[in-house]
Amino acid sequence: MGYFADILKEEFKEMNVREIYSTRLGKRDIEILEVDVDGEKFLAMFQSEEKKHGLYLWSVILTSANNTRTIQGRDNMNTLKLRIRENIKAIVQGIKKED
Repeated sequence: MGYFADILKEEFKEMNVREIYSTRLGKRDIEILEVDVDGEKFLAMFQSEEKKHGLYLWSVILTSANNTRTIQGRDNMNTLKLRIRENIKAIVQGIKKED
């Protein structure tokens, strides 16, 4: 599995992560995942490209049945992990509130 899938599995033990597609286009890594949490599913599309000085240009699109969230940024690895973790938490809470 790719980097994004590894972050999700490491940070969110309750998630079942299944890789749908993963590739590298030039210097850009792309992953599409299906994530199941408490019986609810969402898709996560992640792309990143390392730039100068350890910064990554990245974006994530999280899509559930009733919600879509797009986030993007230019961050170092530690900040990138933090932003991904916080946004995944937000969409998971949104899924649980929809019940």
